[in-house]
Amino acid sequence: MPKKLSKPNCLRRYGGVRFTSDGFDCALPVTIDSHSLCAYGCLYCFSDNVVSKAVAHLRSLGQTSLGQIERIFAGEGGKQGALFRKGLKYDKRNAEGYPCPVQLGALNDPCDVIEAREGWLLKYIDLAIKYNQPTRISTKGTILKEKIYLDKLSQAPHLFWVAFSIISPDDELMRKVDRGAPVPTERLETMKALSQIGVKTSLRFRPIFPGISDSTSKEPHAWKVLIDKAVAAGAIAISYEVGFYPRSLPPTFRKRWDDLSFLSGVPLKALYAEIGGRGVCQRVSYTWTEQIMHAVKEHAMANGLQVGVSDPVWKELTESGCCCGILPNDPVFGNWQRENMTNQLLESKRTGKVITFEDSCPPWAYDVPLQSMINLQAGPLIVYKSRHDKWADRLECNWYNLKSPRSPLGYFQGALELVKLSDGALGYKFKGLERRHPTRTPYWNL
Repeated sequence: MPKKLSKPNCLRRYGGVRFTSDGFDCALPVTIDSHSLCAYGCLYCFSDNVVSKAVAHLRSLGQTSLGQIERIFAGEGGKQGALFRKGLKYDKRNAEGYPCPVQLGALNDPCDVIEAREGWLLKYIDLAIKYNQPTRISTKGTILKEKIYLDKLSQAPHLFWVAFSIISPDDELMRKVDRGAPVPTERLETMKALSQIGVKTSLRFRPIFPGISDSTSKEPHAWKVLIDKAVAAGAIAISYEVGFYPRSLPPTFRKRWDDLSFLSGVPLKALYAEIGGRGVCQRVSYTWTEQIMHAVKEHAMANGLQVGVSDPVWKELTESGCCCGILPNDPVFGNWQRENMTNQLLESKRTGKVITFEDSCPPWAYDVPLQSMINLQAGPLIVYKSRHDKWADRLECNWYNLKSPRSPLGYFQGALELVKLSDGALGYKFKGLERRHPTRTPYWNL
């Protein structure tokens, strides 16, 4: 059982319910974080690039209001509540009566030692059951295998899908990488316990790094062993991507990446600088990731896993327009948002359709302010735009800015080609990426 933290006198209110800033290619637009902080401190923590833990107002622990969540689920909460229900498709439930799933645990883990102290998740489970709200939980925690949590989840196991983030089966190495988190073996044991009571589980194999995820001294075929162990633990799907390198980091976080480079034996900063692209989240060329991306898909499919690719590079390998690996015909979780570029790229690959801006822009995006999705701390003009522009404005700007790394051309590194439509608008069509190094790429050891 995770160790308990001492109870503080009070918790500040935290706005942990929001639309995801990954909405361009994400099928689960509404995300919830139970708390403002995570207890783990993994070396590669991507949320550090989105919300700086050094900001003064984040130094104290904040908790998301369960009352606010219930008001949203119950049809209340004013204009903002109505927007969240629009994103969750409350008025467009599937044939079985389920809305779009909620994403729980996007920036901070909902199953860490903070949860052991607060018991927030136990109350959230009650709300999800009360309002028949499917929930996909992302975690590295093991608290869900405790009896009190298993008993709660057993009341409606079909409403919950737990994705376990694991990037290597090497327990000894991961104690140094995923600092403070349970080792992979313990996470897989929790996955098995949940699978046995009927909760759907999956492997969140991300972020993949050479020297950690492909091969280690103790696990020469780490990636393959991890997939096999997840299948044995009852996983039905996999979501995976190669890690990016954050272009701008404060000194404390730079030290983490130096440590990660040392442990992996790969000079990550120099490597990403040499073969990486533009943008805050610096991703490497598809010619460098092709070997690991194809190998994971082939082995996962051979073991019967549903394959979701969350990496924008080699997105064409996905089986589902939901990058979590949730298939569209899933009776409970399949009512995800179709207006996302993962789904549109996949549809273009299957049918040859030309993707229009309207295909990729969800209805709620025209009403949600940019500042409620993206943490921008910049000059007055940018701050002004973030308050007055909508998410649809940002999507449209990137759609027509062919030089932007967030445009469909740049984001997918050439998997889509430009099509000029008769009305002067721009569309995109699937072209696909050509494999350049099918057998060997430097630094990868498969």
